[in-house]
Amino acid sequence: MFVNNLMLSKEKLITVTPKVTIGRALEIMDMNNFLSIPVVEDNKFYGTISKERIYTYYYEKCVDKKCLLSDFVVENVMRTDVPIINPMQEVEEAAHFLETKNVSFVAVVDNIGEFKGIVTHHAIFHQFTELFGLNKGKRLAVIAYDIQGQVSKLTKIITENKGDIISFVIVDPKSVTDVKEIIVRLDTDNFDDIVVKVKAAGFKVQ
Repeated sequence: MFVNNLMLSKEKLITVTPKVTIGRALEIMDMNNFLSIPVVEDNKFYGTISKERIYTYYYEKCVDKKCLLSDFVVENVMRTDVPIINPMQEVEEAAHFLETKNVSFVAVVDNIGEFKGIVTHHAIFHQFTELFGLNKGKRLAVIAYDIQGQVSKLTKIITENKGDIISFVIVDPKSVTDVKEIIVRLDTDNFDDIVVKVKAAGFKVQ
C-alpha cells in the first residue's frame, strides 16, 4: 500500500503558519483538542508545533515571567526535523519513521515540494488491525517450521476444506527455533474440521 492511500490530506488538517504567535497556536490546539499541529504556509511544510515545545520554550525563556505568549512566534519554537515521505512511497516506510523518530506524524510532500498531508500513528494502527482482519471471520494461528512449501501446504488444506481466507499474515516470533507464526482469518462453516486437518498435517495450532 502507498502512503497516499493512508494519509490524512491537507484539506482535512488544521495548520498554522510560521509567523503565528505561540499563544494563538495554543488556542487553536486547545479548541481542537490537539497536542500538536503542522506548520504550513503556501503549500510548503515547515515543521510541527506542539504544546510540549511551547511550554518548555516559554518557561525556559521567560524565567521572570514578564514576557507574554504573544512575544514569540511559531517559527521560534517549532520542530523542523519531522520526517518527510513521498505520497508514492510504501506505508511501511512511514511506519518506520513513526517508530524510530519520536514524532506524532510523518509529513507527506510530493516531488515538487508541495505539502499533501500527514500519516499518523492512528492511521498505521488502523491499517494494522485491517491487515490482521480483526473481528472478521474465525482466527486460526499456526506455528510452522520456516521451510519451503509450508505456506502453500497450509492454504491448500484450508481451501480444499471450504475455507475462504480473509487475511493471511506471517509473523516472526523471534524465538530460538526456526519457526514462523501464521495468522489466518477465515470465513467458513467448517472451522473445526479445518483445524483437525491442519493439525494432522503436522502444524501446531495455537
